[in-house]
Amino acid sequence: MNGNNLNASKLTRMVKSKGFVTAVCGVLAVAVLLIGYNIRINNATKPVQLPVAKYTIDPKTRITDDMIVYKDIPKGALNTEYYSNKNQIINKYTKMNATIPAGSMFYTELLTSKEELPDSALYDIPTGYTLYYLTVNMLTSYTNSILPNNYIDIYMSTKDNGKALVGKLLQNVKILAVKTSDGRNVFEGGDETRIPYVIIFALPEQQHLLLRKVNAINNYSVANETGGFSRIDIIPVPTNVNISNKDNEIVSEVSSQYLSDYVLKLAAELPDEITDLDFNINTNTNTNTSTNTSTNTSTNTNTNTNTNTTINE
Repeated sequence: MNGNNLNASKLTRMVKSKGFVTAVCGVLAVAVLLIGYNIRINNATKPVQLPVAKYTIDPKTRITDDMIVYKDIPKGALNTEYYSNKNQIINKYTKMNATIPAGSMFYTELLTSKEELPDSALYDIPTGYTLYYLTVNMLTSYTNSILPNNYIDIYMSTKDNGKALVGKLLQNVKILAVKTSDGRNVFEGGDETRIPYVIIFALPEQQHLLLRKVNAINNYSVANETGGFSRIDIIPVPTNVNISNKDNEIVSEVSSQYLSDYVLKLAAELPDEITDLDFNINTNTNTNTSTNTSTNTSTNTNTNTNTNTTINE
């Protein structure tokens, strides 16, 4: 009995000793560190399913569902901001200089909304439509009264057998952008007065080709003054019409079938080598676009030299 009490007493003294307590605490601390380390390793290596690019996506591209697949990514590789759900990605755009390689995650710094893209209206042209650039100046733009998202009618003016032929060729054409000769948006200059040089719109292919044929006719009339073809001036006219169909696509239509047939008839008589791509404008040649209205109007009133020029983007 006394022996048992003695052993119990020694054990009690040992447990209460500082050395024992320190040793136990050390063992517990090591155990905690090992457990914590294992947890961190498991978390770092445990894969997470995240959306990645199915194939390489170029700049200024709208992200659609078919461009996205899911892939297991180790948590330890996630060291920057990224999208974790494809619903956060669909209908966003890659930025101007951003390319997403196949298999790459969708990082937030590479994507943006359509509204934040420069010239965002030019990226979602309806199927079957083609962009057209029509040169203008301060006078033919009604002193900067033709604005993006507004509608215009397009008139034509020419001579047929010495008689004036004037009428509305197209109607309800939506303006997508108005730019200066060096490619800047006219209405993003703050207090700076920018001179309009081109208005940009999209047309159904048949209407687009109709204006291209006008260009071809004008090219021939300039090169062959006695060739029997009179120049056709294209005149944009602002309108208060603001319509769109149920799918929000741009709506335009031929206003006069007679004028349309007249253009097609003349175009059919042109030599085969005539093209509408007559003038290629170097958009870096004129950077002085901040002149006043009166100066521009006096120097750019001849619409016959400005209405059918195409621009190389």
